[in-house]
Amino acid sequence: MRQICSQKVKVTAKYTVSKAIEIMHSAKRLNSQLFLSKDGITIHASGLSQLVSFFLTLKEGDSFLYIVEGADAESAMSLILPQEQLLS
Repeated sequence: MRQICSQKVKVTAKYTVSKAIEIMHSAKRLNSQLFLSKDGITIHASGLSQLVSFFLTLKEGDSFLYIVEGADAESAMSLILPQEQLLS
């Protein structure tokens, strides 16, 4: 059964290329699909150029969504987000 989980996170510092690479590698290890979304723009997290472009639009204090879709969406989300500042 496929699940969709999302979690809103707040940007507390500028995202770097190394952070984008880390997220991309995490996305490729998952059995689920990872997306990032902000202001109606949603990208697939397995492409480095898309991630870097997405992160260039973020400012400190902004928030965006991590969206995971797949059979293991909940466990995948917990692997992706342990260090992020989560919003309720």
